[in-house]
Amino acid sequence: MVKEIKASNICLRYGANTILDNVNISIAAGKIAALIGPNGAGKSSLFRVLAGLVKPENGEIYLDEMPLANIGNLRNYCGYLLESADFYTYLSGKKNLELLIKLTQSKDDAANLLRLVGLTANAGKKVSHYSRGMKQRLGFAQSMINNPGFLILDEPFNGLDPEVKEQMLNLLISLKKQGKGILISTHLLEDLEKVADSFVLMNNGRIFLSGNMNQGKKSRQNVILHFSEPLPVIPTLKLEYTVSGNQIQFLASIKETEGILVSLYDLKLVPYKIERSSILHDKYMEIAQ
Repeated sequence: MVKEIKASNICLRYGANTILDNVNISIAAGKIAALIGPNGAGKSSLFRVLAGLVKPENGEIYLDEMPLANIGNLRNYCGYLLESADFYTYLSGKKNLELLIKLTQSKDDAANLLRLVGLTANAGKKVSHYSRGMKQRLGFAQSMINNPGFLILDEPFNGLDPEVKEQMLNLLISLKKQGKGILISTHLLEDLEKVADSFVLMNNGRIFLSGNMNQGKKSRQNVILHFSEPLPVIPTLKLEYTVSGNQIQFLASIKETEGILVSLYDLKLVPYKIERSSILHDKYMEIAQ
């Protein structure tokens, strides 16, 4: 069983344009890696390379430190959802999955895959009548055919209603617990932060920054505390802060935030709402400014 996939020094050029410039990324079994970056950063191009759809000019793929002779063979280990899922619209969701299962000589059960993504009630409906979110869920289901050890998912939450998106996030957590390695890209950074173990930030075809989410949670983020009434004069807290009307704002780690809340509680000041900026959002904004 493969424990880790590594893409090393992936380079891709179209004419004089460099799309991917020595990109290194890894996916570990039982972990979720978040790939983030602005439009045009190279995320989708990297996914196409990993799917064997585009041949890079340079770079190698390693399975547990062993080089893979042909990048296209990575498909034997991964399931993919790349951009918008595409199916035979005149067939039902179940028929589409059954066809793919037959083509891949899998022993999977289409009904079970549809159940996992919450499409049981629409299994017999033609895909032409599916909403965008339902097509995305069907794409998620097809990525799990043959029970791959790794999943590579590009914008899997497109078009999903909030409650369905929450179901998909819970499914990702469940798949991670089963030992699957997942590489996922989405612009919904706060949602991604709930499930990711690590992140890679791309910009202009390069890795701008990478890190561990647990380490990131120790860093200071912007925190805003909302109160129901204007605040009185507050004794000095342990961190620099600003008061504006019914709000207190400061930069703090999670542990420091807990300490501030305890101090305020002792003063009988209890916020009704706490806003804490997303770690991934903050990292993203480092290149957007």
